[in-house]
Amino acid sequence: MKRLMIVLTVAMVGLNLVANAAEKSAVPVESSSVSRMESRTKDTKRDPGIFGDYWWANRFLSRHQQIEKVKGRTVDVVMLGDSIMHFWEWKHPQSWAKFTAGRVALNLGYGGDRTQNVIWRIEHGELDGYEAKCVVLMIGTNNNSTDSTDPANVAAAVEKIVGMIRKHQPSAKIVLHPIFPRGVSAESAKHAKARVRNDRTNELLKAFAERDGKVVWIDFNSKLVDETGWVPLSIMADQIHPTAAGYDIWMEALSPVL
Repeated sequence: MKRLMIVLTVAMVGLNLVANAAEKSAVPVESSSVSRMESRTKDTKRDPGIFGDYWWANRFLSRHQQIEKVKGRTVDVVMLGDSIMHFWEWKHPQSWAKFTAGRVALNLGYGGDRTQNVIWRIEHGELDGYEAKCVVLMIGTNNNSTDSTDPANVAAAVEKIVGMIRKHQPSAKIVLHPIFPRGVSAESAKHAKARVRNDRTNELLKAFAERDGKVVWIDFNSKLVDETGWVPLSIMADQIHPTAAGYDIWMEALSPVL
């Protein structure tokens, strides 16, 4: 734990150096390694911890505390991604309890995370100290929220993450999801353009999964949209995060492979 606290402190102090190094590197930012230790919140109920309103640092510490509890043991399923995974456990605890009943599970989803943040987290121990039977990966929608993002860079970063999972958890089954659909219509200003980038990223990820031949590609996006091809509010009330009904659909899709 002392070592972990040192990692946290150094990461917070050195954040600007990391960002500057990423900017100077030839590696696209999506495939670089970036923490979010500077992330703060005005919501005092969000992942409270010893770092006060630095919620991401609190989340990182809490995940390592969970990892300490399963150290040396087998974990049935690891959920690796962003808020879409984070909110399953945090905002829909009853659904999460149903999904994890009889399973040892780690939820490694962080609200707002992008591929580069997942890379940093893996580099700093989130896939170490235990043996995972299955790692479920979905990441990239937050990268694609930015107009300048190239979906090819996002897909390449996801491929890199798959390689990192294999290095840290060589015996784990890797389940790769396409990025979930978002937005209730083409007029959804916040989501429609990102949806186009997500769709292109998903095409590239599907091609990668076919080439790779080892990752388990599970695409149930068609069950998250209606006849218009867009997301009904009953499935995603805020147009991006599943409701309990949406998580039930996910649970049903995952259960046969866990």
